Amino acid sequence: MKAIQPTIVLVRPQLPENIGLTVRAMHNCGLDNLIIVSPREKWPNQKAIDSAANAKKIIKNAKIFKSINEAVSNYNFVIATSARKRYLKKPHKKDFLSLFKDLPILSKTAILFGPEQSGLSNNDLMLCDCIFTIPVSDSNHSFNLSHSVLLVAYKWQEYFNQFSHHISIDKDLSDKKNFDIFMKYLRNKLEKSGFLYPKEKSNSMFNNIQSMFLRANLSKKEIQTLWGMIKIIQNPRKR
Repeated sequence: MKAIQPTIVLVRPQLPENIGLTVRAMHNCGLDNLIIVSPREKWPNQKAIDSAANAKKIIKNAKIFKSINEAVSNYNFVIATSARKRYLKKPHKKDFLSLFKDLPILSKTAILFGPEQSGLSNNDLMLCDCIFTIPVSDSNHSFNLSHSVLLVAYKWQEYFNQFSHHISIDKDLSDKKNFDIFMKYLRNKLEKSGFLYPKEKSNSMFNNIQSMFLRANLSKKEIQTLWGMIKIIQNPRKR
């Protein structure tokens, strides 16, 4: 089976030249799918196109979105790259082998890379299934954006070209659009019930709940079942 292709998602990239160099890195590793979320500079951008060299087709086919929620709505599994320590209740992988071997579903995977200066924010990580830190020397955790993408893309291809025949793909895994709709519905019900109390802690409480559901890797059918359970609890059938 051919190696499964992830989509590279650049979140609020600052320099168009870095986008072009990132595309060259993707092309070197056989990756074609690029999403850009809220680029700082006007798009399309000639500097990015010029920097892409022989990979201009990837630039021209890139999809542009205003938010991460929109960008990953059709994806089943989302990985966030980050060099910073995070205090979020999400799986945190720090080597490529543990990242790849523990991916439960690989039919549609997106890998997020944050802006060059600040990286991804905690809010950016809300729909992500896990956080990945590229293993590097303790003396310097910083990578150029294109270097980060090159490393991840190369190791992805290396691993899945070797082990892709062992992978079983569950096509029933819910995409992020269905998951996000369910989370908004659940939050609305929890807020109305008074569960998310006190109000100043409601965001952190719900983030923990959302992380719990993300770790479960719910299928479409399981989300439909949860939806039905909540509705019947709210409006019990008359007997």
